[in-house]
Amino acid sequence: MSIRSFYKNLTPDQRKVALVIVLNIFIVIVESTVGVISGSLALLSDAWHNLSDVLALIVTAIALGLGARAASSSMTYGYVRSEMMATFINASFLSLLMIWVSVEAIDRLLHPIPVDGWLTMITAGVALIVNTVSALILGGHAHVHSHDDEEEHHHDDLNVRAAFWHMASDAILSLAVVLGGGAMILWGIPWIDSVLSLIFAAVILVASAKLITQSFSSLMDRANPAMVTKLTNILNNHPMVIQTHDIHLIKPSSKERYFSAHIVLDETLTLGEIETIIEHLRHDLSHAGATHVLLQPETSKYAHSNEQCDGHIHPHTH
Repeated sequence: MSIRSFYKNLTPDQRKVALVIVLNIFIVIVESTVGVISGSLALLSDAWHNLSDVLALIVTAIALGLGARAASSSMTYGYVRSEMMATFINASFLSLLMIWVSVEAIDRLLHPIPVDGWLTMITAGVALIVNTVSALILGGHAHVHSHDDEEEHHHDDLNVRAAFWHMASDAILSLAVVLGGGAMILWGIPWIDSVLSLIFAAVILVASAKLITQSFSSLMDRANPAMVTKLTNILNNHPMVIQTHDIHLIKPSSKERYFSAHIVLDETLTLGEIETIIEHLRHDLSHAGATHVLLQPETSKYAHSNEQCDGHIHPHTH
């Protein structure tokens, strides 16, 4: 398959992300090369941050493609966890790089080395332009869709919007390097490069720590207690639900919440009445944030025997 035919097969969102990936790979190469030549640690920090964003953009492009793929017999949940797995690896890698940058910046503060201010400022200026253009490309994403397409495009909107904010933050960092290069030229203070590097490292480490925590929690199926309570209360507040137990909530990606529960109903209800109750509950749970709902109806007798054999049930009775 040629590059042209491959590009034609991409969706509009994927084309935008692909273009931004190419632009940012160019910036990574330029900033890394000039950073080594000029001795600017701030440029190298910005280059590595852009490299991390390239990886994040690749994940975004993959997510846009995998989102259309159906689950299979071997991948019954699809590839929904790929986003969090990639986020965890990406953020961990970036954190290690920023720790190295911090150590190197402190060493340069103690033992200053000359930095080429002009090369630093010009290169960061090019990066600023490219990052701004990238943000504009992603920011131009259409947010208005027809009613039929609204659900289909919703997740893609979130992915592209996240990529937009990545590029916007990169533009701000590049602007800071431009100003730092100007300060080195005007006042001859090479230590400003190390100070900027420490600031960048601190900001990026804080952001990476948040991503690591969120992605690790998702991979370990940690649930938000407030959301569990909110969804469980919807079940317990229904007049026909006698008891609830075996509550489970997982968040395999930034956009998905899978909720399951056993609900105890009166044994005199007909199958049609039970189906109506479940449909009402699914509707309310979906509006509360659950994207996939699995409810198992049962009688009080079955629930009692289930509680005795299941060690992680959390029963609630009206």
